[in-house]
Amino acid sequence: MLTGPLGQAFSVFVVLIAMLNPIEAAAAFATLTEGRSTEDQERIALRASIVAGITLIVFAFIGEALLKALGVEIGAFKIAGGLLLLKVGFNMVFAEKTDRQTAGEAKAVAPQSDPSVFPLAIPIITGPGALTASVALVFPSPANRFFNAGIFIAVAAIAIFITYLFMRASERLTLWFGETGIDAVSRVVGIIVASIAVQLVVNGIVNLTNLAIR
Repeated sequence: MLTGPLGQAFSVFVVLIAMLNPIEAAAAFATLTEGRSTEDQERIALRASIVAGITLIVFAFIGEALLKALGVEIGAFKIAGGLLLLKVGFNMVFAEKTDRQTAGEAKAVAPQSDPSVFPLAIPIITGPGALTASVALVFPSPANRFFNAGIFIAVAAIAIFITYLFMRASERLTLWFGETGIDAVSRVVGIIVASIAVQLVVNGIVNLTNLAIR
C-alpha cells in the first residue's frame, strides 16, 4: 500500500482522472470537433485544457474560503463531497448516467460555436464532481498545507495534460477501445472512486469530531 506523499499524490491522481475522465472527454471532443481542421482541433484541445485546469485549481483553493464565508466547515464539505463522489462511483460501476453532459447533448447546445470553453472545458472536463472533489483533496489535513497544495497542483496539471493528450488522440482511442472497452475501464475506475469516496466521508467525520472536542 502506498503511504506518505506518494500515496497522497496517487489518491489525488486517481480521483481527478476519474472525475476528468479523459476517455469520455476524448469521445466528446471527437464529436464536438467533427469536420474541423487538425490545427483547429489542436487549438480547441489546448484552450479547453488550460481553461479546465485553471478552473479546477482556482476553485480548489477558493472553495474553502467560500465555505467559511457561508459558515460551512471543511469536514462537512468533505462528507458532502464524499457522498457525491460515491454516487459518481456507483454510476460508473452500474453504467448509469451522471450529471455530466454527453457529447451529443453538448453539440446540440452549441453546434456552431467554439466549444473549447463551453461545453468542453466546463462541464464536460471539469464537471460538478471534479470541482467538489478538488476542494476536499487540496488540503487533506491541516498540517503541511503548502506541501499538500504543491502536490495537488502538480497532480492536477498532470491529469489535465493526460486529458489533453487523450483529446488529441480522440479518433484513434475511440477506435481502439470501442464502447465495450470504455465501459470496462469506467467500471473498474468506479470501484476505486467509491472506495476513495468512503475515505473522504470518514475524514470529514474525523474533522468534525476533532472540532467538536476542542
